[in-house]
Amino acid sequence: MCFRQLRFKKNLACGHLTFQGDTYIDCSAQDCKLSSSHPTTCGSPGRPCNCRRYYGQPQRLITQESPGICPQCPH
Repeated sequence: MCFRQLRFKKNLACGHLTFQGDTYIDCSAQDCKLSSSHPTTCGSPGRPCNCRRYYGQPQRLITQESPGICPQCPH
């Protein structure tokens, strides 16, 4: 199942995470509508494609750590 990797910076002083971006991870499964391996010919006018059409749980990654507080915390 396709999913997204979410990248965060962790602010060590307050413990909050700041979102930095995301990356789409392709599962390469033919029965996943979101995958690049899903055939474009799947389904027909009388029987539409019923392959999976949703992402799996995102993977959360802390890619940076900062010694200060996050922008949302009061100074």
